[in-house]
Amino acid sequence: MDGAPEFIMFHFPLTLGLLLQVLMLVHYFRRRPEGYWFFVILFLGPLGALIYFVLEVVPDIRVKPPLLRKLERRRRRQWLEQMAGESPSIEALQELGEIYAAEGAHKEAVDFFSRVLKRDPEAREALYGRAKSLIELGEAEQAVADLEALVRAEPAYHFYDAYLTLAGCYERIGRNDAARAAYQEILGRTTVSRAYYDYGRLLARLGELETAREMMRQILAKKPALPRYLRRQERPWFRKAEAFLKAGTGAGTKAL
Repeated sequence: MDGAPEFIMFHFPLTLGLLLQVLMLVHYFRRRPEGYWFFVILFLGPLGALIYFVLEVVPDIRVKPPLLRKLERRRRRQWLEQMAGESPSIEALQELGEIYAAEGAHKEAVDFFSRVLKRDPEAREALYGRAKSLIELGEAEQAVADLEALVRAEPAYHFYDAYLTLAGCYERIGRNDAARAAYQEILGRTTVSRAYYDYGRLLARLGELETAREMMRQILAKKPALPRYLRRQERPWFRKAEAFLKAGTGAGTKAL
């Protein structure tokens, strides 16, 4: 028994290191970062796992857990509804619409955004918020009107998210020529990966497979020159582009 403390002191750090290594491997297989990280964790042992934790896991920890965000939204919504009373401000109505949308209550969100637009028909956040909730409700055709008004006023709104959402709505309602024109206009202004990917999907569905594959190659061509933090942000698009190219001719033909 005299040697028990020494045994524990010797083996406890090794156990923690092994546990960290296992946890980082689990994280690696869930998130699928660059392949070299697997070898860093596996062959450098706890040190490699610690390096991976600092460079890949810590940035994710900065994001609040979903449950915490949900509780904060609920408290904020209750406070706003209590404060709003009979004559709520535009800002309160807008925030309530955003909270309801985040909670999946899109009918209520549309109502709040509509109340904002009655008082300010050019309110861009309300136009965008209502359009997104209408899409979630399966009413893409109604969303088009809001998005067209928004894009006319500010084509680059939310880093072209509104314009890309409009192009996607055109596809949903069968206006493929309008969608193509929108994507081409967007790609004449920006190089965001979503624009290449969504346009590539449309082209593949229309049978223009080689041009669609070129759109995916354009996404991957950006990878070597990007700094680490941007590669992290773009990683989902790199994966989608690679999957499209690996899948062959049928990758983009599924309905959106």
